[in-house]
Amino acid sequence: MDEDEPMPPVDGDESDDDAAERLPDLTLYKILTLLPPSSATRCKVVCKRWRSMISSPSFVRDHAAAVRSRDPSILLFDGAARFPGRIVDENRTARLALRRWRAEPTEGYGVQNCCGSLACLRNGLGGAELVNPATGDCFRLGGDSDVVRDRGTRTGADQLPWYCLGRCPSTGEYKVIRFDIRVPYSSAPHVTCEVCALGGRGGQGLSRMWREVGVWDVNFCPSDGGVHIAGVVYYVANFLGAPFVVGFDLSTYQLRHIDLPAVDDAVASLSELEGRLCASLVPAGQWCGDGGVNMDLWVLPDGGQDQHEWIHRYRFELDGSARHIPRPLFVSGGRRLIMKCADGSLCSYDVAGGSDEGAFLVFQHKSGQRMRGATADVFVESLLPVRTILQS
Repeated sequence: MDEDEPMPPVDGDESDDDAAERLPDLTLYKILTLLPPSSATRCKVVCKRWRSMISSPSFVRDHAAAVRSRDPSILLFDGAARFPGRIVDENRTARLALRRWRAEPTEGYGVQNCCGSLACLRNGLGGAELVNPATGDCFRLGGDSDVVRDRGTRTGADQLPWYCLGRCPSTGEYKVIRFDIRVPYSSAPHVTCEVCALGGRGGQGLSRMWREVGVWDVNFCPSDGGVHIAGVVYYVANFLGAPFVVGFDLSTYQLRHIDLPAVDDAVASLSELEGRLCASLVPAGQWCGDGGVNMDLWVLPDGGQDQHEWIHRYRFELDGSARHIPRPLFVSGGRRLIMKCADGSLCSYDVAGGSDEGAFLVFQHKSGQRMRGATADVFVESLLPVRTILQS
C-alpha cells in the first residue's frame, strides 16, 4: 500500500469482544498462561470459550510450569489494614490479595508462614486457616473446640497459639503444628505441641483434628516465626535471654537443639535461603541509630543433620534506620538478595560481588501507610484450590 494512500476505515461497530473472539486459540492460550492466577481466575467469566480453556487440566499444568520458571512471589500481610494482603511478583509490581477476605480487628492476625503455594494464617481469636494467596481460596482448621483440654490448666490470655505449616518429604502430606502455652494452677507453665495432619489421598476427606504429641518446658516456646525446610520446622527460642534454634521433625515429632553462631549479644531471626536454613544476626541495641550496623547471614548446610556448623555467607552494612532492618526472602537470578524491610518495602542487595551500591529499593510501600508488624514470606502462585493442593 502506498504511504500516501489513506488507511481503510475501521468498522466502528466492532467491539473489543469481537476482536478477542477472533484470536486464535493458541495465541489466546499463551497470553492467558502469562497472567497471575487471580487474573486468570477472573477471566473465566468473560465467556464460555475462556472458561473452558482456563479450566482445562492442560492449562493448569502449563500455567504452573510458567510460574515455576519465574522468581517466587512475595506475600506482604498487614493485619491492621482493610485489605491486609498484597502480592509482589517477579516484576516487582504489587496487587491486592485476598480481596474477599477481611482481617478481624483483633491483635494477632497475621501470616505465620508459607509453604509451597499455601499460607498459614492465624486470627486474633487463636484459630488458623490455610489460604491460597493467589486466588483467596481458604481452608479453615479446627479450633479450640475440637481439642480436648485439661481442666486443670488455662491458656495465658496474652499468649496466642503459634502455628507453622510444613510438608513431609517422604509422604508429601501437609501438616500444621501448634504450640500453646499452658499455665497450670498447681505446677510450672509448659508448652504443648499439637499436630494437624492434613491427609486425604485416595479420595479420603481432609482431617481437621489436632493431636497432642508433646509437652515441653516453656524455654522451648517460640520467640519468632517458624521456617519449614525439607520436613523440619525451625524456630528461635530463648533460655535466660540466650537465643537458640529448635528443629521439630514432622515425621518423628522429635525436637532437637541447635546452637546459633557464636556472636555476642545479637538479635536473631530465621528464614529459608536457597533451600537452607538462614540465621540473620544484628547486634542488639543497635536497631536504630546514626551509624552503620552490620547484619550477618549464616546458613546451615543440610539442615545440620550431621553437624551444627554454621557457614558465614553474607555481611551487609545497614544504615540503622527502621526501614533498613531487612529479612532475607530469596536470591533472584543468583545475583540479587531480596529482603523485606520493617516498613513493608522490599530492598535488594548485590550478592555476586560486582557492586558496592548497597541496598536498592525494588518496591516502596505507600508513604503514610506504614505496615506496622507486617509479615512477609515467599510462595509459588497456583490456580488450584486449597483442597486440591493438600490432596495432590
